[in-house]
Amino acid sequence: MSASRRPRAAAYCCVREARGRGRKPEINPGEQLQKYYLAGLLIAIASTLLVAIGWWQLNELLKSVTPRDRQDHVFAVAPGQNCKQIAWQLKKAGLIKSAWAFLLLARLKSNRCTIRAGFFTLSPALSAREVLAILTGASGQQLRVTVPEGYDIRQIAALLAKQGVAEADELLAETSRSANYLERFPWLSLLPEHATLEGFLFPDTYALTGGRLLARNLVTMMLTRFEAVVWPQLRTHIAGTPLSPFAIVTLASMVEREAYLAAERPLIAGVFLSRLRIGMPLASDPTVEYALGRRQDAGHPLTTAELRSTSPYNTYRYKGLPPGPIANPGLASLQAVLSPVASPYRYFVARGDGSHQFSRSYREQLAAQQHYQRR
Repeated sequence: MSASRRPRAAAYCCVREARGRGRKPEINPGEQLQKYYLAGLLIAIASTLLVAIGWWQLNELLKSVTPRDRQDHVFAVAPGQNCKQIAWQLKKAGLIKSAWAFLLLARLKSNRCTIRAGFFTLSPALSAREVLAILTGASGQQLRVTVPEGYDIRQIAALLAKQGVAEADELLAETSRSANYLERFPWLSLLPEHATLEGFLFPDTYALTGGRLLARNLVTMMLTRFEAVVWPQLRTHIAGTPLSPFAIVTLASMVEREAYLAAERPLIAGVFLSRLRIGMPLASDPTVEYALGRRQDAGHPLTTAELRSTSPYNTYRYKGLPPGPIANPGLASLQAVLSPVASPYRYFVARGDGSHQFSRSYREQLAAQQHYQRR
């Protein structure tokens, strides 16, 4: 081989080697498929774990809030409420653990969450599944709410809020001005200009349906009952008494709070009317209690300082009737004021058994107080 051709051969070999080094290594199709399978398996395992953890977490959130708390709660669903609003209302009431879990459960059960308005009996011992079954399984129940005689507006508002019927603040706001209801109840025009509806929310048992009600609807319901039961009697007796309808209801509220026995109501009404006629202070403990916002009991009687309160409701300090009713009286107390029993008595003191000892003179009253209040 000639010398002139050797360099050319060497160059050719170098080119082949360079080309060989630049080639991509061949990939085994079996190995590539195995890698894809392993990656897919890992993703599937991770997804399964995530689903399992999520499902476990969801089941935990759907369990009862307090398994041992079987106390019934009245839950109200108002007309037009949607599932989201109801879920958050259930969470707020302590009847489910999670509003979102409840909503998810409702969606899984049905594309449409249909819950009718009404009152439902639920407890924290129920699981979210049981709660949903109750809410979607039937119409709401009729709820019977009893407003006791002698309750004031604050107590009525607290009672209705506890029953799930209305918000206490809304009810207090609605009853703060009687003028708001003049159009529907013209007889309210006989009340003082800035009078509240205290005394005119007739105590009775009311059958409610349709779920949580507007405070205005509840007030209208109680005023309607007052108009039907009480107003005809007031209208009949107005001409025969120097007292206005407002004053009659105010005095009846005092009788309601003082009397426990039905037979004593007309007698207590007569004592108060006698005191009014002679200009003697009515000296009624319940008026002071109303001013203070608390009820006395055997362990916590009214103190001397409290009896000296400067509130205009303090009938120890000021003569005449208080500025307005101190409670919402029942029909018996109103009838007692309209038909009182005349007697020589000017005083009475509680015996501690629901009855009262009546006295003619202050000396007799002091003796009775010493006797019964030491027991």
